[in-house]
Amino acid sequence: MSAGVARVPVGADGTAWFKANPPGSAFEPGLLGALSRLAPHMVPPPLAVDTRRAWMLSMDAGSRLGELLRRDADPAHLTVLLRRYAHLQLELAARPEELLALGLPDLRPAVLPERLAALLDDPAVRAALRPGQVRALRDFAPVLARRCRQLEGFGFAASLDHGDLHPNNVFGCADGALAFDWGDASLTHPFSSLLVLLRAGGRFFGAEGLAALRSAYLEPWLEAGYGPGEVRRAADLAVRLAPVARAMAWGRVFACFTDADEPNANQARRLLHLLAAGPLDEVPEQAYRAEA
Repeated sequence: MSAGVARVPVGADGTAWFKANPPGSAFEPGLLGALSRLAPHMVPPPLAVDTRRAWMLSMDAGSRLGELLRRDADPAHLTVLLRRYAHLQLELAARPEELLALGLPDLRPAVLPERLAALLDDPAVRAALRPGQVRALRDFAPVLARRCRQLEGFGFAASLDHGDLHPNNVFGCADGALAFDWGDASLTHPFSSLLVLLRAGGRFFGAEGLAALRSAYLEPWLEAGYGPGEVRRAADLAVRLAPVARAMAWGRVFACFTDADEPNANQARRLLHLLAAGPLDEVPEQAYRAEA
């Protein structure tokens, strides 16, 4: 089962959107209700939430940012929202139990190794991988465990991660931008948000634009007193480990979209990102020599 979304006419000219969440993202209505109180400048205001049935109703909040960026690829359309989002993460880092009480999955770095092991023990996931890929991922497990300890050693507290923050999950722009579709959210390292943001952002921005997004997002941590070096290194490492959370989210929320011949192909592809080195997630090993 996946989410069901329906357009609901309201009055003469208004539009609302109804969403029924699947079990894997049943927390979203409660999370949206909490965020509408904690950070009303971040999310479309809900008209109603039903946490028992995992239903939610929100007024239409305008066009998606991706539509604007296809005409005008200016990072400034998104940077205001990223700074707000980072400040929200800093605030919620002191309230992890509240996030877990809402039902968010616990994907803090310390539990990622066991989450990877569980995925590789799933016959459906293994069926979507070649035997050599399964072996490579199992061989990667000690590296993952070590890097998770290294990431925790930087001292950034786990917080809310939207899980799928990109321009097509944003209504409006600049001061009026609002993030929606929080069904992939989890409690994890905050910088994990950069994985989807930068990869999806590559459809709209070149290297300079992506650098501007990254800087806008990370700047609030610098303002909070963290050093530039530790912020940069922690961000690079968090992005490298974030595919585990992405694979978990796909399995929770989008299971019905998988191809019959490859039951969990999308989860498998995301896990393989752990093994890939690239401009967004390549981490120089010498930067992480210290073991926690």
